[in-house]
Amino acid sequence: MKEPNRVAPDETVGGGPPPPIYRKPNGDVPRAAGDPLCLPPGVSSQHFKQFTLRLAELCHEDNVTVITQSEELRQESYLEPSKCHDMFHVIGKEYFVASAVVSPRDVEEVQAIMRLCNEFEIPVWPFSIGRNVGYGGAAPRVPGSLGMDLGRNMNKILEVNVEGAYALVEPGVTFFDLHNYLVENNLRDKLWIDVPDLGGGSVLGNTVERGVGYTPYVLEQP
Repeated sequence: MKEPNRVAPDETVGGGPPPPIYRKPNGDVPRAAGDPLCLPPGVSSQHFKQFTLRLAELCHEDNVTVITQSEELRQESYLEPSKCHDMFHVIGKEYFVASAVVSPRDVEEVQAIMRLCNEFEIPVWPFSIGRNVGYGGAAPRVPGSLGMDLGRNMNKILEVNVEGAYALVEPGVTFFDLHNYLVENNLRDKLWIDVPDLGGGSVLGNTVERGVGYTPYVLEQP
């Protein structure tokens, strides 16, 4: 783990937000070939290239995408949400943009990615599916962050426990997926999913964000 003063200057640790260099894009600097639209804060082009090469070795190149062109910010559908920018942006379309997106295949890869990001000091923005469009979807709050798409490959229902009335799912499992599982396994008369407005979102993501449904069970929770 990096020492605190490697993350922010001593005078800022525990004393308010870090200075702009740790939160804002690098600014208008010449882009080298293969550079993303937005480099991570304080990260040089060469440093980022070394990072992405290590990332591809770790997760396979098919699971790593560097966002290099504005045309890659084209997805604006709830059914096929963008994995790298805010589809309903208020300020510039290319501001809240990920430098790259990685799709880990299991828990061990998630852990290895976090170790690598810590080594290279790259900010990370994890998301399940990116369909919480009211809060920016998959767009990182720190421009140039690495987007970690947890839902693309990690989308299995690991367990549904009838007696305990709980499910163990990976981030990519949607409310639709879980409902279909209950139907296919004849569990509709035993368990009921408390769905928010739309069923295409991640069950786990909604839980982490303290989302709610509309049944008396949820409405009575503190």
